Amino acid sequence: MVLQTPSKTIAPTITWESLPADFVLPDDPVENIQQPTLAAALTDALGANRRIQPTMLIGSNFGLVATVNKKSSSKPPIGSTSPKFTPSPKEPSVAATPPI
Repeated sequence: MVLQTPSKTIAPTITWESLPADFVLPDDPVENIQQPTLAAALTDALGANRRIQPTMLIGSNFGLVATVNKKSSSKPPIGSTSPKFTPSPKEPSVAATPPI
């Protein structure tokens, strides 16, 4: 006879907060020099298979910062897509990061 206890999975606490005003972002290049070639190849392959639509937003070369269980975490995603994107009628912002 085997006794099984239910597993307890605790969901992490995730918050999205502004970086402190004095936070210094590294200025050294972190991008893979092959990234533009790989991005172009992926874009061509997706376009040839009609997987890219005019309403889509495709982003790359950015990082995500979140606080997970009170510990700051920064991850560079490979890329992201939004299947439906509607541009704002306002002038584009020049800020790299929108205010939170």
